[in-house]
This record gives sequence, structure tokens and C-alpha cells, in this order.
Amino acid sequence: MGKILTFTGASGSGKSSIAKSLGFSLVLSTTTRAPRPSDLPGEYEYIDSKYFDSKSFDSVEARNDFLWIKEYGGNYYSTRYDSINLALSRPENFIMIIVPEVLPMLLDYAGKEKVLPFYIRSPDEAVLRSRLETRGELEDSIERRLKGSRDWDLQAEGSGIHYIFITNNGAIEEAVGQVRKYLRSVLNCEW
Repeated sequence: MGKILTFTGASGSGKSSIAKSLGFSLVLSTTTRAPRPSDLPGEYEYIDSKYFDSKSFDSVEARNDFLWIKEYGGNYYSTRYDSINLALSRPENFIMIIVPEVLPMLLDYAGKEKVLPFYIRSPDEAVLRSRLETRGELEDSIERRLKGSRDWDLQAEGSGIHYIFITNNGAIEEAVGQVRKYLRSVLNCEW
């Protein structure tokens, strides 16, 4: 049986770039936001925000369709049990890009032996600023994200979650190399 590799880290840390470079399938998540150019193929199913209005939200929770439902920035993000169960039943590895607060739910549901939680540390401020500028972020958003990235890193280090910490301060290939080296040593995984 394969594992679910999770990638967590602040905005601009390189989670999506690393995930894309590894070439594993993604666990399908659900969102009410519009697609973005940076979204990976197969990362999200996009649904209407009305799906999670107060009346249907209760019925969704009652049917237990989702392991989690989180609101962020006026949009909902969630992952269906079916998507996680599919990944857990397959022999290959899958990837999820998730926020820190849902990782404990996944670990409890899937079991710690089935999840490899990677945390991508924020790069130096100059590198992160450049990445965020390249993505087209506005200056006030960049400043907010720069401050937030250090907070995320400190919280991850003190969380008690046994993250596999990856540094992504240079070329993305270096960070991908760190992940691959870990997978080779622990899972004897080649691709």
C-alpha cells in the first residue's frame, strides 16, 4: 500500500512546485473558489459556494461526505472521505497540499503510518518576496504573507507533529531532491 504525502507550508514556500515535480497523483480536494493558474491538474473539484450555504451545509455534515470543511478567505476548502479512501486503497503514493489545522484530522483518520507529513520551510525573506512578486501579489499582501510565513514556521516547529522539514531556499530542484532522498531512504521508492 502507498502513502499519502502531505505538503504544508506558508504561501510561496514551494509546496505546489515540489508536488508537481514529484509526479504522484493528487488526492482530490473540493473548493468553492474559482480555479487559479497555479492549481495543479487534479488538485480540486470546483463547486458552487451555494453547496455550503447554511441549509445544505448541515445536510453535507449529516451525510459525512467530508473529513473536513474549512472556510478561508470567503471560500470553502474540503476533502471528501471518498477521495482519501481511494488514495489509501491504492498501492501507489498520493499527494495532498494542506493547511496545518487539517493535518491532525488526516493523521487520525488515515493512521500515522499511512501519512508522510512534509513541511516546507519558508525561504529567506528576499527569496520569498521575489516569488510572491512573480506571482503578482500586491505589496500589502506580500508584507502580510512575509510576516505570516515566519509565524507558520514557528508553529510547525512547535506543533508536536513529526514533520519532515524541507528547506526550499534555492532552486526548486534542490527541495525536490531532498524529498526524493527521503523517500528513497525510507520507502525504497524509485520513479
